[in-house]
Parts: sequence; structure tokens; C-alpha cells
Amino acid sequence: MARILTLTNWYPPHHFGGYEVLCADVMTRLGQRGHDIEVLCSNQLLPDVTDETSPFPVHRELAMYWRDGAPWTPTFSEQLAMERSNQQTLAAALDRFNPDVISVWAMGALSLSLLSTLSRRQIPLVYAICDEWLIYGVALDPWSRRWQNNPVTRGMGRLMERRLGVPTVPIDLGATGFFCFLSDFTRRASRTASPWNFPHQTVVYPGIDRSLFPPSHQADAWNGKLLYTGRLDQRKGTDTVLRALAQLPETTVSFLGRGEATEQARLERLAAELGVTSRIHFEAIPRTALPHAYATHDCLLFPSEWPEPFGLVPLEAMATGTPVVATGTGGSGEYLRDGQNCLLFPPGDDGVLARVIMRLANDTELRRSLRQHGRQTAEHFDIASTVDAYEKCHLAAAQGRVAQADSTSADDVQLTAQVTSEIPHAVLTIGPGQPIEAPGGAVVIEDLAQLPFPDGEFAEVHMSDGIGGLLDDPAHIREIRRVSKMGGTLTADLPNRYDVGRLKAQAGDRWRGRSSPSPKGSTWSEVDALLAPSFRIETRGPIGWTATAAGRACTRVLIGPLRSLSKGIRITARAQ
Repeated sequence: MARILTLTNWYPPHHFGGYEVLCADVMTRLGQRGHDIEVLCSNQLLPDVTDETSPFPVHRELAMYWRDGAPWTPTFSEQLAMERSNQQTLAAALDRFNPDVISVWAMGALSLSLLSTLSRRQIPLVYAICDEWLIYGVALDPWSRRWQNNPVTRGMGRLMERRLGVPTVPIDLGATGFFCFLSDFTRRASRTASPWNFPHQTVVYPGIDRSLFPPSHQADAWNGKLLYTGRLDQRKGTDTVLRALAQLPETTVSFLGRGEATEQARLERLAAELGVTSRIHFEAIPRTALPHAYATHDCLLFPSEWPEPFGLVPLEAMATGTPVVATGTGGSGEYLRDGQNCLLFPPGDDGVLARVIMRLANDTELRRSLRQHGRQTAEHFDIASTVDAYEKCHLAAAQGRVAQADSTSADDVQLTAQVTSEIPHAVLTIGPGQPIEAPGGAVVIEDLAQLPFPDGEFAEVHMSDGIGGLLDDPAHIREIRRVSKMGGTLTADLPNRYDVGRLKAQAGDRWRGRSSPSPKGSTWSEVDALLAPSFRIETRGPIGWTATAAGRACTRVLIGPLRSLSKGIRITARAQ
């Protein structure tokens, strides 16, 4: 058994979304298994929400860079006072509880300096990464942002740290612990767009407690009752739902979830403009009421327009037998299959959404099929399996079995993904090497002479920089799109035409009076232009030099405009 201190920003019942709910689910079950649990979280409280009795202490004491529903940047003196207070709070918790391991969850708008302190005290850390705070965390932490801006401020921060009495420049988080990403999409995005690498990492898919979401008996009749549940946020596609509703007479939508009061007011104004006010309903309901909500609606809408890290709501609906209509963005695309366990539509396209809903309304057999396959999908994402995986990670970290930062894999924590071969998942790998292992098989394309690609609809297409020129030709782009599912993922590592090493070689040739071959590869802007008709770029980042110490040092200065001189370009894009 282990003593686990959980560090996070919001914690139920003061929470907004699935990240916080998953944290509470995992910690509660670890406590039930005999582990000693305490939670240290922010002092942010939601109005009209009453604290629930927790089976273990929850200390809501950390100050947060968040005010009135938005990021907040206080004055320097206020920041320093907050940092010192948070450090004292953390020190008191460590002295009181003496944890074996720290479970780090959502750190958005919290003091990242807390992680520096934990690392320096050599306390094992396990990170549960359920969104992209590794990418945006510094931007929401004005204290870390102040010192991270450039080499000058970093140098000043290191000089002033002892005088200020709190950590300043953020440390290399990637080397501080073991990282559990809740989806492969989130893992790839974090590796591409964050400043850190993660030598110890795996994917632990989240699960649901299916005893809370039992299959319900649903009549074949269509009553035109649509459901949206989750945070009220424009990025979640709520506007698209209202615009589609305007095209669907005799249809209603229930918005069941929390959000800022200003956001609900904005949606109400849009509904009035569209003439659908009488056909919408807003309510924040407890989680225990969700099974009844799923069972009494004809369809769940999951219309996210931003790349979802994963998405538990569709799985909850599938477990109850409620058909799902979704966009399949981000990590949700790893289990949503168009025409099999859901119906997909392009993000932001209200016209297509309206037509998909009408198709579902008019096809009884389709609804029956989606219910059946949806229940089968939900069976593979069980909370018990998720807790098993997290328990292994925390115990391994507490016992020091993932402590070597230069390890290329976490052999001591081999986890089996909850996705089984019964879920279709086809991968096309383009480039030298082995295909990524995936149920349903994979195809390797090592030579462009093998074009055209084999027929099929691949959920993922991976391309290494071992094949030059693949993205230089629009015809190749169209061929990749032809074999990609709608909403499927393209990941590509591309050689950069303006790699500083190539520019140096060209300059040397000119100095010697020799002609240089035309540089190969693509520029950042050319990649955008070529992919735009067929794919929507979701993340884009530089690939550095890792072979030598000098190369690694050069990689660290790839900030701002210098990123365009990287060795390569790594992109993830979504077929549209």
C-alpha cells in the first residue's frame, strides 16, 4: 500500500468537466483498495455547490491564477505572495502526510513552481495527463511565464531565486516523473508542442463505472429529444448545435452542464436570434442524474470543435444504449467509429449535423445498430481497468522502479490498453520501420513506387521523414486523404528545407565556389498550404537535433522565430 498525495486544480464537487471526475473516481477507488489518500487542490469554489462528504481529506487551500472565470495576471508583488503561500501550503502537506508518491493531475492556472519543489525534494511523481496543460501551463502561470520568456529573464530568475525564496524558472518536467496520458492523441500533442520530452510514459485510457450507467430499455420511437452534457463552452460546439436545431422542427435540445454565467447568457441570445428559445433547456444536474438523462433522450450530441483529449460522455451514453452523434476530434477519434458505434460530422458544420440527425431519426435499424455496437464499445472502457493501470504506475514510482531519466522505455510498467481487437482500428504507416501495433492490422508503405495506397479507410496515417517528397505533391495529399477516414488522424515528421544545418552546408558550398543541390523538404507555410484542402492542422512543432550534445543545446534555443530553423517539422492533422 502507498501514501498518495494528489495535486490538482479543481476537485469535485467544485469542478467543470470529466478530468476532475476521473481524478475523483481513481482516487476514491485507490482509497477503497487500502491506499492512504489526501488531496491538495485550489481554493476555487463554485457558487451554489455544497461540499460532499469525502472518504479522505480534501484540502482546498492553493491560490490559483484564475478569477471570474478567466486567467488572471496579478501584480508582481501579488504573484510573489501567492507563490510563497502556495509553497508553504505544500510544505505543510508534505510534513503532515509524508507521502510515498505524488499524483499530479490538472495543473492549469496553478503554480508550476510546486512541481519544482517536489522534484528537488526527490519525491516520486506520477502525472495523469488528461488535457494539454503541459502545452498551455506556462502561459496560464504568470510567475513561470515571467522567467521563461527568454535567456535574459531565465538568467535573472536563477540569480534571484534564493533572494525571492521560491522557485522561478520552470524545470524540465519531462524528466521528473512517470507520465500517464489518457489518449495517444494527447501524448503526441504534448510531445510535439510542449517544451519537454517524456522518457517514462504510457497511455492509460479512462474508463467509466458501468454500474452507474446500466443499459436502459429504449423504445424504437423517435421523439426528437437531443442531449448535450458537459461544460458550456463555445469550443465544445454549442453554437453549432443551436444552428442545427434551427433546421430541425419539432426537435428539442437539453443542455445539461455547468459553465460561466456569461456563456449561458450568450447561448440564450443566440437561441433568441435563431428563434429556438422555446426548444432549449439549460440545467446543471448532479452526476447521479445523468443515467436518467441519457435514457430519456433520443440522441447524445458530442459536437466538439477543439481537439478533445478523450471524452467520457459518449462512452456513458453508449453504455446506456443512447445513440451518439459526434465530431470525433482529438482523442475521441480513437474509439468513435462512424456508422458503427456513432455517426460523425465535420466540426462546426451545422448543415451536416442537421442532416445526420434527420438520418438517425428516419432509420430505426440504424438506431438499433448504434445502440448495440455502442454498448460493446463501452464494455472495453471500464473504470476498474483504469484504476489497475494507475495503481501499477503509482506503486512502481513509489518503489523507485521508474527513476532512471535516461531510460527509453518504462519496462517495469507495461500496461495493456483497454481497446481490444473488437474495436476496428486500422493504421497506415508510411516510411521505413515497423508499423505501429494496432488491433485490426497495419500496412507499411516504404517506397513511393508502391502508390497508389491499398484500398481502405484508415483511422490513422503515420508518416516518417524517411520518405522525402511525399508531401511535395498535391496528388500525394489527395491519395492520403482518399484512404483516411473522415476525422482520421495524419501524423507526419517532415524534413525542414530551412534546417540550419542545411543552410550552413549551402553557405560552405558558396564559399568554396561549388554549386549546391536544391534543398529538399518543406517550409512551414508550404505544409499549411498543401494540407489545407484535405486536412485541418491541429498541432505543429519543431523537431530538434538529438544526436550530439551540441545539437541538443541548439534545440533548446528553438523559441519564437528560431523554430522555423528546426531540423524538421512535426504535424498532426485531421482529415476533413
